[in-house]
Amino acid sequence: MLSSYSLGAPASLDPSSTPSIVANDRLRQAGMLVLALLLITTGSFIREKPREEQGVLDWVVLLQIGLSVAGSFLGLLLSRRHSLRGFGARVLTVYVLAALISGFFSLYLQQVVGYWLLLAGTSLLCMGLVSSSQTEASLRDVEKLILATVGFMLVKDTLIDAFYFRTQLDRMEELGIEMYRFGTGSTSSASMGLLAATAFWMSFKTSSERNASSTWWLFWKVSFATIVLLTRARVALFALIAGGVIRWWYRRRTLAVRSHAIFAAPCLAASVVLALAIAGLWKAPLVTSAVDFVNRGEDSETVMSVTGRTNIWPYAIQRIGDGPISIFFGHGHGVSKSVLNENNWRIDFYAYHAHNTFLEVLLSTGLAGCLPFVVLIVYSLAWLGRFSSLWAFSAGFRLRAASVVATVLTSTMTESELVAKAGPFFVVYIFYVLSLDRQKAFLPTRASHRI
Repeated sequence: MLSSYSLGAPASLDPSSTPSIVANDRLRQAGMLVLALLLITTGSFIREKPREEQGVLDWVVLLQIGLSVAGSFLGLLLSRRHSLRGFGARVLTVYVLAALISGFFSLYLQQVVGYWLLLAGTSLLCMGLVSSSQTEASLRDVEKLILATVGFMLVKDTLIDAFYFRTQLDRMEELGIEMYRFGTGSTSSASMGLLAATAFWMSFKTSSERNASSTWWLFWKVSFATIVLLTRARVALFALIAGGVIRWWYRRRTLAVRSHAIFAAPCLAASVVLALAIAGLWKAPLVTSAVDFVNRGEDSETVMSVTGRTNIWPYAIQRIGDGPISIFFGHGHGVSKSVLNENNWRIDFYAYHAHNTFLEVLLSTGLAGCLPFVVLIVYSLAWLGRFSSLWAFSAGFRLRAASVVATVLTSTMTESELVAKAGPFFVVYIFYVLSLDRQKAFLPTRASHRI
């Protein structure tokens, strides 16, 4: 699996350094195994836990903490062998430290420590794996591992929702709710849909990268797109479309698509939109069914309130401004659910997070964490703003990175997946952000290939 790493070593390598290479390969293998286990334990269904036991330590929480500590250890070892010179790694380190500082001012210190260990372990492990990737091929090994693990998780949770939580579907049908949202039983619909949308764009390869049956890759694309539809998460649908627009735009620039194809695609899209609008006005059965499917049977008031998010946002802003400490250091990383629902007898909602990435990071870590996080967001936009100049990476890798970054950032206005918890969504995004740090290291290799 890691043979590409050894291929990236110089041909004139001293024989005495061979044990160091072997040790580094073993560290990477161990790190990738821990990363896969972290993804599974933090982002997929493991066990049912009643609400009254949410704050109780159980074997899953202890396993996550153990994996986080192991990830920190392995990440530090890999980073020591390959110094963290990249801008993204340094900014991420500042953000992790800000999350730690938030705990000293939080009423939920124990919970903050647990979530911080997960954040620190996941971040350090990602930094170590990316910094130890000496070639793009070894970097793609990490990318393939993430995609394979996420694919396994999504298929597993889909099957669990379809069969294990079948009783929930029956109860909802008895209550008059016609359609069941996948993800409601296993994790959450929005999380599952967004993860499937990112996996969908990660599964695309250029013709030069394909080394397996195209039917197999088509199966995964169809599976991920189907999962997005089954979750009925509007934000996931919009994110999927945003990723597609970005990929189409940069692909035509990279592969020099003919001019008639460039003009044909927007005209086709406009024609489809116009046809759907006319069909909607005429209340065509197929179109109205599709609209009902997306709206999930909600009335206009619920849709206009962004499914209740407009009630949560003002209260989140109010809690951010509780005082100077909350403004500068927040209420603690990972405890927004407790903060938003404490002393809330006047509030008519139960919030699991702020449902906005920037409000969430301010609520959790204050300005101390928000500033480095915003810098990371801006840094990741290099995949979009400097796409053509990042020729140290292959066209396929750049297209995937740009599509995934667009997909992730589309969700920031209504979801908090990036900062609420260091789960799979965070790992996918941070992987592509940290990959930007490898540009200078890959330049000589790409230049030699060009020659």
